[in-house]
Amino acid sequence: MLHVANGHHTTRLIERSGASGRTMVWCDPLYDGPVPDVPDEELLRIRARFLAASDSAAGAVLADLAGWRKAVDDHAQYDELVLWFEHDLFDQLNLIQLLAHIDRQGGASKPLSLICINAYPGHSNFKGLGELEPADIAALFPTRRPVIAAQFDLATRAWAAFRSADPRTIETLINGDTSALPYLAPALARHLEEFPSAIDGLSRSERRLMQLASQAPADLQRAFPAMHEGERAFYITESTFLSRARSLSESTPPLLTLHVTPGRAHTLPAGTIALTDAGRDVLNGRADRLALCGIDRWIGGVRVTGHGPAWRWSDKAGTIVLL
Repeated sequence: MLHVANGHHTTRLIERSGASGRTMVWCDPLYDGPVPDVPDEELLRIRARFLAASDSAAGAVLADLAGWRKAVDDHAQYDELVLWFEHDLFDQLNLIQLLAHIDRQGGASKPLSLICINAYPGHSNFKGLGELEPADIAALFPTRRPVIAAQFDLATRAWAAFRSADPRTIETLINGDTSALPYLAPALARHLEEFPSAIDGLSRSERRLMQLASQAPADLQRAFPAMHEGERAFYITESTFLSRARSLSESTPPLLTLHVTPGRAHTLPAGTIALTDAGRDVLNGRADRLALCGIDRWIGGVRVTGHGPAWRWSDKAGTIVLL
């Protein structure tokens, strides 16, 4: 049996639960960085370059990404393939990528089942599989369900929509029938809110970060948990949080200041963030981030560049607009 999970913490829980078989991850943070509509081999190279801390490390990252695929492609040696994911955007993107990949390879030659949850008894504010105990994982295993054709079809269409250069393709998808993967539409709707706002040019996560920075100086390690207040699902990782802060601090003009404390390496180091005068103008609606600073960011398959016009999210209209 091969268990494919959303991260290393979950694979360790599966191993400690007493489940038989091999575990592996499929956990690219696809909500961050370029995911263009290109052949898979080229996409792997693009993702490796984006994820690597340096050019010299890109080869190791590429080997990891390719290794995940090879393990799935070789699943015929196992009696069953079990997928472990949850409801947030990180997981839903990896799930549709994985299902689309399997479908593109001709489907599964052995039984393929899915465990995908958004709640667990005793966890009133459930965030993910990683917060469960091994006994909980063992209890979930019998609840797995076979992956059906409708799920493959929806995943393939959703993966294409996410990689499209036109974000309205995602809107078309989520306005249709997505019941085969019930957590997909809410996750993709949250993804659209990461486009620059029609009001101030900030994404939802950037605005939240700058609100926290307005309580200057805000402690980085305390600000990160507060990023998830008001979120229905876990959205941003520590590394992406730090990347967003750096981007806002390195814009011209900078919208916030970022001071990182040297010391032992952590995913999220100690440090502080604070708004600049320009950042306060943007946050208070006196300036537009794109007009003031410009932008160059990939959001799925869409590259948003320059000072405008650009694809933006209109919270008032609840839709993507070109402004």
